[in-house]
Parts: sequence; C-alpha cells; structure tokens
Amino acid sequence: MKISTRGQYSLEALLCLATATEDKPYSIHTIAEKTHISDGYLEQLFIPLKRSGFVTGSRGVQGGYKLAKAPQEITAYQVLNLMETTLHSIPCLNGDECSKFEICESRTVWEDVETSIESVIHAITLADLVSIYRSIQGESAA
Repeated sequence: MKISTRGQYSLEALLCLATATEDKPYSIHTIAEKTHISDGYLEQLFIPLKRSGFVTGSRGVQGGYKLAKAPQEITAYQVLNLMETTLHSIPCLNGDECSKFEICESRTVWEDVETSIESVIHAITLADLVSIYRSIQGESAA
C-alpha cells in the first residue's frame, strides 16, 4: 500500500486541528505554519475533508477550520479512503484486468497483507494519533 502526500498531509492537518488547545477555528495559514504544508495545498485538501463532514469551515477574520467530529470518531482508514485514489498495493486487487488473476500464486499473499494493513488503519483513530503526538512532544493527555 502506498500512501500519497495527499493522504499523509490530510491526516497531519486533521491531527493539527485535533491537538488544538483552544476551541476556535484554525486558519489555513496557522495550520500551514504548524504542519509545514503550503497554504495552497491545504486549501485543496480541506475541500473534500469539509464535503465529507470531517471538518467545518467558517469565513471571515476569525474564520478557519475545526473538526466536525470527535477525534475518536475519525479513523485513519476513513481519511485515507477519502483522499487516496486506491488503497491497493497491486493493480489486480484494485480491479484492474490481469491475465493471471485466477492462477496467480502470490495474489493471496497480497490479499492477506492488505487485509492486515486495512485492519490496522481501521483501528487507528485521530484520538490515537493525538495520544502518540502528545507522548512524542512530552505533553500529558488533555
């Protein structure tokens, strides 16, 4: 499974919002400063994140983005599934035509690998990532 910067940066942006200490919207510029992701790229990422109900946005001087759901309600799988074209590592598992599909000796191995990966990313919530982040930063859980 290959995760693009689109998926990675979406999780990082949501993590930024989830670790916010104040209950106010974060501007794109503030998120960009904290994540080191460009303002323009973040703007592109927040369109589907907002449309899918992960964040809410408000306009104006005090505007910005906030999480629309509690961090424990957002899984890494949900975000990656939204932002990635495919989560499959090899083309035949994505439905692409393969002349050896029925007789492929290694396909079942890749299916097992992908099932394991999906199981892990289904289990990881944004709240889990916040805990890891705070542990790395030496912060206590809030």
